[in-house]
Amino acid sequence: MEELNRSLFLMINASAHPSSWMLFMATVLAEWVIYGVPLLLAGLWLWGGRGNRVAALAGVLSIAFALGCSQLVSMHWPHPRPFMIGLGHAFLAHTPEASFPSDHATVFFTLGLVLMWASLRKASALVLLLGIVVGWARVYLGVHFPLDLVGALWVAAVSSCVVVLLLSNGQLRSRLLDCLESLYRCLFAFLIAKGWIRP
Repeated sequence: MEELNRSLFLMINASAHPSSWMLFMATVLAEWVIYGVPLLLAGLWLWGGRGNRVAALAGVLSIAFALGCSQLVSMHWPHPRPFMIGLGHAFLAHTPEASFPSDHATVFFTLGLVLMWASLRKASALVLLLGIVVGWARVYLGVHFPLDLVGALWVAAVSSCVVVLLLSNGQLRSRLLDCLESLYRCLFAFLIAKGWIRP
């Protein structure tokens, strides 16, 4: 399996002298697209109805749980990054820490699966696609192995299932949402009164 992982990495990883536009595009994907995740979650909450707020709540809880699980996996199986073993070419500065699973891919895959559960299929498809593209970019730039993305998908699937099962309890879901909406209305009363965001 490790030989396959390394072979796939070398197929995807950039050459020693990649084109500047490919390097730029991959860097943008690898470093900046992740900031769209909190913006999407905020948009679902601030301008969405009750169903979208349930999706935002599930997204935040699932991502937090998934990242916690990801850290546990990394602690118990500290797989080195490619540049730590002198494999391929690295074009993105990164601390020398465990690579499996990919945190970036974990975030995208977890949110994508939660949005699928919430029946937001177009948004789900877009987020999952972005997860694959961002994952590719991080392999291309030499900071992840391909199997790090597979591990991320596995962690995302388990984590989203756990949170979705918990929120399937209607009473628990309603209580959580009611508490958060009360706090939200207090903190954002001015913006709500102006009609800039939903009450």
